[in-house]
Amino acid sequence: MNPETETIRTAVLQAWRDTLEAEPASDDENFFEAGGNSILAVALQRRLVKALGHAVPLRQIHDNPTVGGLLGIGAAGLPSGPAPTAGGTSALTLYCLPYAGASARMYADWNSRMPSSVTVRPLELPGRGARWSEPALTGMSALLEDLTGGMDEARHTPYALFGHSFGGVLAFELTRHLAARGFPAPQRLLVSACLAPHEATPVETNYDLSDEEFTERLRKLRGTPEELLENEELMELYLPTIRADYTILDHYRAPQITPLPCPVSVFHGADDQDVPPESVGEWASYSSGSFAAEEIAGDHFFLRDSEEELLTKLALHLGCESTEDKRSLLPDSEELPR
Repeated sequence: MNPETETIRTAVLQAWRDTLEAEPASDDENFFEAGGNSILAVALQRRLVKALGHAVPLRQIHDNPTVGGLLGIGAAGLPSGPAPTAGGTSALTLYCLPYAGASARMYADWNSRMPSSVTVRPLELPGRGARWSEPALTGMSALLEDLTGGMDEARHTPYALFGHSFGGVLAFELTRHLAARGFPAPQRLLVSACLAPHEATPVETNYDLSDEEFTERLRKLRGTPEELLENEELMELYLPTIRADYTILDHYRAPQITPLPCPVSVFHGADDQDVPPESVGEWASYSSGSFAAEEIAGDHFFLRDSEEELLTKLALHLGCESTEDKRSLLPDSEELPR
């Protein structure tokens, strides 16, 4: 290895360690699979720039997110599908879908925080996380086909679907799509911070706003970190992906109200102005089994602010409240909510 390459390698390794607080498993380990995200990619970029003394395009990190890729001396390929979530044999697989623009890595630590009878498997959408190099999809049908490709085991393993906000709409449509493809019905559909399908289409479109207007809209919604919104270079990469999600949502037209082949659970924030409590009952028409609604402390993003309460209630709705928890979801002195 020549001295220049050795210098770059030292800088990449040190920046990686400082950013993720861990050693790369190999030169081919993917930064985003190892725990990185768009915000941490900016931190990695800054450390590389400081160490090397010259510009490092953020896109280079996103397109070549490995030590070898950044050096130009190793394979920099990204996996072609969603990153698998660790987990052993379980009675149920919980597939999780993120809100608009988000990566499924938002659910990365749920697998260790849910009962041992549940394996949490985040479904990564194209254009984010470990699938950053793939173009984001702007059509519902194409996206459903893509997601179905990562769910083969659902043909023979009991499963449930969960989605937050835009992810709730995707989870609903994915339930219908899987049924049409001959999959067995999920044990339960669970949605949070999501209006019933016939009310889910926004009154005003967002996907066609100018970049400035769209960024301001994201700021008001509070789902996008301020550090990201303030970074013009990162937003240039990020906007097409979240705009793709809003293109799907803004053009969404709900099917005729027909009960799904499974029970439905809905979680809503006590202070959520986008999904008011009085609208939650509209979901009851979509359940062919039981229907349940649970209020969670917080606003539209209670998933982030009241995560512990949500996980506890998710476990209960999945029928997994009992004996084999990976860790206690509540202190022993508290009763689980019914």
